[in-house]
Amino acid sequence: MSGAPVLQVSSLWGRLRAADPLELSLRLLLVALLLDSPAHWYFRVPVVLVAAAGLLVPGALRSRWLFAGLTLLTALPLFAGWPFSDNHDYLRCLLCLAAATCLCAPEPRRALAWNARMLVGLLFAFAALWKGVLAPDFVDGRFFRVTLLTDSRFHDLTVLAGAATPAVLAAYDEIVRMVLSGGSVGSGWPPPGFQVPVVLGRLATVATVFTLALELAIAVCFLWPSAGRPARLRNALLLVFGAITYAVAPVRGFGWLLCVLGVAQTRRREYRARWAFVALFALIEIYHSVPWSDALVRWLAGG
Repeated sequence: MSGAPVLQVSSLWGRLRAADPLELSLRLLLVALLLDSPAHWYFRVPVVLVAAAGLLVPGALRSRWLFAGLTLLTALPLFAGWPFSDNHDYLRCLLCLAAATCLCAPEPRRALAWNARMLVGLLFAFAALWKGVLAPDFVDGRFFRVTLLTDSRFHDLTVLAGAATPAVLAAYDEIVRMVLSGGSVGSGWPPPGFQVPVVLGRLATVATVFTLALELAIAVCFLWPSAGRPARLRNALLLVFGAITYAVAPVRGFGWLLCVLGVAQTRRREYRARWAFVALFALIEIYHSVPWSDALVRWLAGG
């Protein structure tokens, strides 16, 4: 009897190791569509129903028609909301299209793996191009200096990094509100009574360099031929990006889609990386649902 739990654990581990990257990535994509579908109900309901059918109906998971339908359903909000859709709305549609076309290929798993690598590589290549070349306000650190001060979603990070106190952020918010309501703060910048903390500038510089370097490295590794040495770093770099970025950036839909792409591009023997992406998928939801940074700020303030 004592050996039964050991055998069960061994059997479970064996099934985890043998999990097909194609099926696992398709299931994860359908879960992502269920949890983060288009905002308006008349677009969201059809997506949720079709995604649920893909998970529940036997044989539907490998149906090219199911993912073709999801491609159409996720494309409709892009046309209706043009040009104001979020970035991950486009990626969601492209992933559904990739799944539908790859399921028509003679070797769907290999086709989806190649498409996933190209999507990740091009996604980060264009992100690095935009940040490093086409957006001078990112390269010189202005983007993060402004974001860390003005975006309330990043205030906890600013406080935890010691770049500003809650009182400083509150004072800056008051100045911004006054300007937006038509008030005047005098000439010059920073306005009278407010000094941008020196540490915040350093944090903005570190965040700028780290983000640009990591995104460029991911682009190179994913676009590099599979036989090359940089290709070995793909999984680790994408996992690091997801674990760090989505701890502070509240864009779980984008993070989930990157996890789907991460699973899809793994080789069969890379089962540890495959399940690390699944764990990251769950971690991103924890980041989103648990106010861990706010609790930490309150705890430190109380201490």
